[in-house]
Amino acid sequence: MKLLSADLILPITHPPRKDSAIVIKAGKIAELGSRKNLKKKFPQAEEFHFPLLMPGLVNAHTHLELSGLKRLSAAGGFTDWIIRLVREKRKWDSARYARAAQKEIKNQLRLGITSLGDVLSDPVMLEVHHQSPLFSTAFYELIEIREQGRKLKMELMKTHLAEFNFALGRTKPGLSPHTPYTVSRALFQEARKFAVAHELGLCTHLAESEDELELIQSGSGPIATRLYSQELLMDIKFKPASCSPAQYLADLIDRNMTLIHCVEITDSDLEIIAKARAVVHCPRSNLHISGKLAPIPKMIDAGIPVALGTDSPASAGDTNLWNELKKVYQLRKEYPGREIKPSEILKMATINSSRAIFRDTEFGSIEKGKLANLIGFQPGKLSDNDDQSASAIINAGAAGIQAVFLNGELQKF
Repeated sequence: MKLLSADLILPITHPPRKDSAIVIKAGKIAELGSRKNLKKKFPQAEEFHFPLLMPGLVNAHTHLELSGLKRLSAAGGFTDWIIRLVREKRKWDSARYARAAQKEIKNQLRLGITSLGDVLSDPVMLEVHHQSPLFSTAFYELIEIREQGRKLKMELMKTHLAEFNFALGRTKPGLSPHTPYTVSRALFQEARKFAVAHELGLCTHLAESEDELELIQSGSGPIATRLYSQELLMDIKFKPASCSPAQYLADLIDRNMTLIHCVEITDSDLEIIAKARAVVHCPRSNLHISGKLAPIPKMIDAGIPVALGTDSPASAGDTNLWNELKKVYQLRKEYPGREIKPSEILKMATINSSRAIFRDTEFGSIEKGKLANLIGFQPGKLSDNDDQSASAIINAGAAGIQAVFLNGELQKF
């Protein structure tokens, strides 16, 4: 039994608590109360004391297998960046993916990132997650725009997940129909049906670029001419839908689907994406590729849980979620709509991100019964004001970490 006490505990879903403590039993938070009372109630408990105690961070969207990549040029726009990524991935094999991912998992833990929402394209990553100490969700990527390949794609997915009996240790499996321009509507529908039947969460990349918007609206543009025809050598005729990406998937978006990016979103689209489980914001990736920011304040005000993700190093430069927090904080006054509050930013990387990866009942906040995935922190300046404490934490960044607890166990690095 452990007793973790702090001058200030930041539960995220409740107001900050001064001079408080939690008791950990069997990897979970058994009690939360005043330090004085809990020390008296559990005199034999091993105590760890910190200036501040907060939940471990949750990176709601990344591609762990791409951890070894460098940031790729976005010259020429989104489609040219995608083509560079496709070509770079052709140089890699499964063993190289696995090595890069295993190395990055250790780095994530050192950064206090205790959970990931990982989209994987290589099945070797299922074994990587099966062995991972993190509490993540591994979304198996589905890519097939041609109707004739849909059945084979689904059968491969079922075979790969069945090898692990749909269980990956601490990691939960999920599905990721990649995007509206790489997955047919029929495959989206089949993946959705399968996910519901097997209690799997879904995520998809949506409205990431103007190129995607052009394809869905008109059936033409760089994705059709350069990605389909020239790079993939596929004779694909995308049927124009004359609508936005959000409207294109409107009948499929529900509480079992997390949406990633949502940069090209209109005010009328907000009602559609509000049906989703969450929206994952990847600011550095979006700025690198398109130079745009998603309308995050409008989403928050519409009641949409906004999470935070890094995407891959190919667009963000690294998978350090602290850098995403700092980027949103730095640009908090420049988003369309209004200024984003520091407490809203920190919420993105904790409880909202755990929701986005379908695990908010397990972690993401400090509450009785949740997993003790925690960070002991030195923010420099303590305040029981939500926004002031969040500002101090974000500005301190990873340098403020004093200890990381995973499943109640102190991690040694």
